Amino acid sequence: MRTLCFIYLVTSLSLSLFSQKGSTFPTISGKGLDDKDITVPFKNGKYTVLAIAFNRGAEDDLKKWLNPLFNAFIKSEKQSSTDMELAEVYDVNFVFIPVIAGFKRIADDFRQGTDKQFWGYVMDTEKTDVKGLERKLNVQDSKIPYFYVLDAAGKIIEFESGKFNSSKLDRLEEAIE
Repeated sequence: MRTLCFIYLVTSLSLSLFSQKGSTFPTISGKGLDDKDITVPFKNGKYTVLAIAFNRGAEDDLKKWLNPLFNAFIKSEKQSSTDMELAEVYDVNFVFIPVIAGFKRIADDFRQGTDKQFWGYVMDTEKTDVKGLERKLNVQDSKIPYFYVLDAAGKIIEFESGKFNSSKLDRLEEAIE
């Protein structure tokens, strides 16, 4: 009996993960912390990397992802031109989307604790239907972070979730290459 339950659980999780690949990412609109409008998926012909948190419970795991994601996908204004930057190789859109109820109330605190150069990469989703978005993306556990790579047409081509490890980041990068 235990074996059947385990097989069912693994199969269900696998199907929910793979069912996302190939589907078009739902449209989300909002503003960056820099007050510029953002709509995902982008219509600029580039791949997109999204980091999404649906619940404050995902915050600790997400924090462990942010530096590696920023280093891989965001060109730093502070680095010299002689530094080798992966972000120059990966010419992608990157957005962190905290789809957390009440984010508007903590956005000012978030700005104060975040380097200003990153404000345009953090999206306040304003009035997004969080539960509807979770259903569309087959989110099984809202207390873990989710990471998506979208192709230029907005289709999900890679997906990772949960705690950071370098092999998960490698899979996100490989989807872009």
